[in-house]
Amino acid sequence: MNRRQPLSSPKGSSGRHRVFSPRHVVVGLCGAAALGAWLLFGTLQPLPGAEAPKGPPPPPPAVFEDGSPWKAVDLEEALKRAAEVVPLVKDVLRETPVQRKKRLAENFPELKDLTIEYMVLKSPILEGEENQYGFVRFMHKKHAALVGDCTACHHYRPADPAAKETTRCSACHQKAFNPEMPDRLGLKAAYHQQCLGCHKERDKGPVGCTECHAKNVVDHTTLVKLPANPQPWDVTRECLRCHEKAGEDMLKSAHWLWRGPSPYTEGHEKNIMLGKGTNTVNNFCIALASNWPRCTSCHAGYGWKDAHFDFTDKSRIDCLVCHDATGTYAKVPTDAGMPYKELDLAKIAQHVGRPSRKNCGDCHFSGGGGDAVKHGDLNSILYYPSRNCDVHMGGMDFQCVDCHKTRNHKISGRSTSAPVVEGSRSCESCHTAQPHADPQNLLSHHLNRHTEHVACVTCHSPIYAKCKATIVSWDWSKAGDKSRKPKKDKYGMPDYSWMKGEFVWKESAKPEYHWYNGRVRRYVLGDRFEPNGPVKLTEPVGDIRDPQAKVYAFKVMRGRQPADAETNVIAVPHLFGEGGYWQTLDWQKSLQNGMKAAGLSYSGRFQWVDTVMYWGLNHEITPKNRALSCVQCHESLKEEPHCGRCHQNKGGVDFKTLAYRGIDFQQLYYAGRDTLELLNVTDYIGFQSLGYKGDPIVHGGRFKKLPLGQGPSLPKNP
Repeated sequence: MNRRQPLSSPKGSSGRHRVFSPRHVVVGLCGAAALGAWLLFGTLQPLPGAEAPKGPPPPPPAVFEDGSPWKAVDLEEALKRAAEVVPLVKDVLRETPVQRKKRLAENFPELKDLTIEYMVLKSPILEGEENQYGFVRFMHKKHAALVGDCTACHHYRPADPAAKETTRCSACHQKAFNPEMPDRLGLKAAYHQQCLGCHKERDKGPVGCTECHAKNVVDHTTLVKLPANPQPWDVTRECLRCHEKAGEDMLKSAHWLWRGPSPYTEGHEKNIMLGKGTNTVNNFCIALASNWPRCTSCHAGYGWKDAHFDFTDKSRIDCLVCHDATGTYAKVPTDAGMPYKELDLAKIAQHVGRPSRKNCGDCHFSGGGGDAVKHGDLNSILYYPSRNCDVHMGGMDFQCVDCHKTRNHKISGRSTSAPVVEGSRSCESCHTAQPHADPQNLLSHHLNRHTEHVACVTCHSPIYAKCKATIVSWDWSKAGDKSRKPKKDKYGMPDYSWMKGEFVWKESAKPEYHWYNGRVRRYVLGDRFEPNGPVKLTEPVGDIRDPQAKVYAFKVMRGRQPADAETNVIAVPHLFGEGGYWQTLDWQKSLQNGMKAAGLSYSGRFQWVDTVMYWGLNHEITPKNRALSCVQCHESLKEEPHCGRCHQNKGGVDFKTLAYRGIDFQQLYYAGRDTLELLNVTDYIGFQSLGYKGDPIVHGGRFKKLPLGQGPSLPKNP
C-alpha cells in the first residue's frame, strides 16, 4: 500500500499528524509506544521467582504524538481570556428591560450573535482576594440557549454608545466595596448572585461550592511529618492524623472493597456484595480468586495477597495512588498493591492534590494486563490527548473527577462491565436532555428529538479505540505453546502470548449498537449457563418497545475461556503464583486450585466456551464536527431532495450540507486511521437489528408512524 501524507489539521487544532499507512497505524508513528505496550503486555506478569521490574516507570511525557508540547487548546484560550483585566466601566445606560428591547428592536442580541461558546470564570481580581477554589467551567452558549435572553445576564450596557451591547461581567464588577461605586457588587458577589440566583429560581443547576468549583488543595510541604524512607503504611497513618473521616469513608468505598450495591444488575438489585472482589467474572483475566497479588496491584491499598485481607485496617489504605501530584508514584505490577521501594514516599506525601488523569489512568487505562487491553475508550493516549481523541480531556483538560464527581470517597458513574454503583453520571448531567443549543436551527431541532431515543455517545463516539488499538477477541484455549512466536498485526500489536493465548486487536473500530435502559444482565460466578451459544457475561437490557431505553454504543468483547464441562459453570483458573498455570501449564491443576479459592465445586472435567461482554463507550468523545452525520445513518437522506422529502425548500437552507455534516472517514483514513471499511457506510447503527423495519424516516419511528416522505398524489382538476 502506498504511504499517504496526512491531511492538515484545521486551523487552531492540536490534532496529531501522522505520516504512515493505515495498515501500519501504530508502527509508523507510535512504534516506540507500541513496542512499550508489547513489552508491558508480554512481561507484566512474570513467572513466580522471576525478578520484578527494575524501578518505577517514568511519568508519561506531556507531548503530542509528534513530540510537540501538549496543550489543551480550548482551555488555554479560555484561561488566556480570563486572565485579561479590562478597563472598569463606570457609567452604564440606565434603562428598564422593556426600554432596552424597544431601543434595540431587530438588533436585540440573539444566540447567533454569540462568539464565545466556552469560558472559565477565573480572574486576577478574584485571585487577588482569595484563592481557595479553582475556576468554574462555564458553557456560555448552552446557558444563552437555555435562558433565551442574553440581557438576563448582561443586564446593563456601558453608557458609551461605541461599546458592545453585551460586555463581560468583569467590565462592570471588579473589586468589592469600591468607595467610588458603593452600590456596585464585586466580581465574586456578582457571579454568585447571578448564577446561584438563577439556579435557585429555576430549580436547576448546582448551588453548592464544590458542585461548581474544585477546592484547591493546601500546600502539604510543612504539614506532613514523616521520617526518611517511611513505609507505605506510615504515610497512611500520617494522612489519617488530619483526615480520619476520609479514612472511614474510604473503608466503605467500592475502590477499597471491590464490591458493593448493584441496583442496576437485573436480579441483583438488592445485592450489596456484588463485584470483582467477590463473584463477578470477565473474559480478560477472568477472576480475582487465587490471583490476588497480580490483580490487586491496582487496589487502592497495600498487601491484599489472599482471601484474608483485613478490610477494616485503615493503615492499609493507599492514599498516594489517588492523590500523588508529582506524577512519579507507581505500584509494582505483581506485589499486591505495594509501591516501588525506590520511590521517595515522604516527598510524594508532601505533594498531594486532587486525583488527576494520571492517578486514575495508571489503573484504568491498563485494565486487563496492559495498555488499552480491556476498555475500548480508555488508554494511555488519554494522559495527554488531542481534542480529536477526546474533546473534554484534550480540548478542555478535564480530569476524570470533573465528570465522576466524588462524595465521601464514593465516585459517581456506572458501567456495564462492573456492577457496583455509587452514583450515576451521564452526559445529560451537564448538557441537559436538550443538548443542541439552538432550537430554532433545523439540525439542532432534529438532534434534540434524537436524544429521546439515541444516547449522546452513539453519535459522538462513532468509532472507538480511535487513538490506540484495543483487544476485541481473546482465546485462552490457545495458551501454553512456548514454541509459537508472536506476530505483530497491522497495528504493531502481538497476536499471541504463551501465557494468555491468542488475541485480535482493532483500532478505529465501529461500535455495536443495542437498546439500553441502564440495567444489565450479568453472569455471576456459580450461575449455570445454557450450552446453546456464547455465554453473555454482561448484556444491556432494553428493546425498541422500552420507553426508557436508548440506542447505545458498545465495544463487544468476545472470548474463549474454561468452564466446568459437567455443571456448565464458568471456571476460575489459578494463573499467577505458586502452582498457577503460568508456572505449570496445567489447566486441570489450575482450575482445581482456582475453583477451590472461589468457593465453587469442580467436577474435574473442563471445556472451552465462547463468551461475550458488552462494554459501554463513554470516553473518547469527538468534537461535534466529528460526530456521525445524518446520511451515515439515514440512507433516505443520501440523494436529492435530502431533507426536502419532508421540508419545503424555501431557500437559504442547504439540505445537502446539513445532511452530510459530520465525521469524514476518508479524511481519517488519509490521516492514518483504520477507517477504510467505513467509507460510504449508511444505516450505520443497523436499524433492522434494533427492531425497526428500516430507515425510520421512511418506515416510521418507535412509538408512532410519522407522516414522513411524499404524500399521495392528488387528482388533477378536470
